[in-house]
Amino acid sequence: MKEIIELLPILAVAAAMNICAGIYYSIGTQKMNFSLTVLLSGIAKAAIAAGLFMGTAYCFEATDLSSLGVTPMFIMTSAIALYVGKALVSLGKILGIEIHTKEGKV
Repeated sequence: MKEIIELLPILAVAAAMNICAGIYYSIGTQKMNFSLTVLLSGIAKAAIAAGLFMGTAYCFEATDLSSLGVTPMFIMTSAIALYVGKALVSLGKILGIEIHTKEGKV
């Protein structure tokens, strides 16, 4: 549980990067208007995710769920990587870089 609490600030920074990059891309590149509702929705989602990580860490600590092969640390680092990845995709869009995947453009 202590490890998850120590990683929460990193998750918050990654989520903030994703939100800020999305705002910049929408307003600066797509010429959309700023929406406080969308911003607050993003912040609420990040707060809910942080609470879910705390609950997950408690459940793992109270029971031996790590025997299933999934640990709270793995879940937390995966979420951080996801948010940083999303922020990098938005940064690429801001810089005009096209990102291609097997399914098509991102």
